[in-house]
Amino acid sequence: MKPEGDGRETELVLAVEAAYDDAWSAGDLDALMRCVSKEAVLVNPRGEAAVGHAAIRAALGTFLAGDAKGSRHRSRVGRVTFVRDDVVVVDGDATIELPGGTGALHHPFTDVLVREDGRWVIAHIRAYQFESRG
Repeated sequence: MKPEGDGRETELVLAVEAAYDDAWSAGDLDALMRCVSKEAVLVNPRGEAAVGHAAIRAALGTFLAGDAKGSRHRSRVGRVTFVRDDVVVVDGDATIELPGGTGALHHPFTDVLVREDGRWVIAHIRAYQFESRG
């Protein structure tokens, strides 16, 4: 296992994480889905899984139109580990700031990114249990 890739590849991986945050915060489901692979797996903080683009789109769309409407998503990446030249594991913490200053939800996460057609996309999202923050 490689502990880190070259600086350019790490920057590209971090750019995907930033694009995910930006798309979420803008409520742009199309842009959010461009960050994930067609066969991606999402496991949310409640342990519910969505497999594939259609299921992930439905799950995220429901959340962004409901409880998370108008929320902002911020990721803090703690570690980027290149498993192979085309597979990387990203560990970090995410905060979902709820609208109107009503609080925030925080969860650690692990994303597995793969290189598809020359670009990095998220193949697996593991969002661990929420912690409420004031």
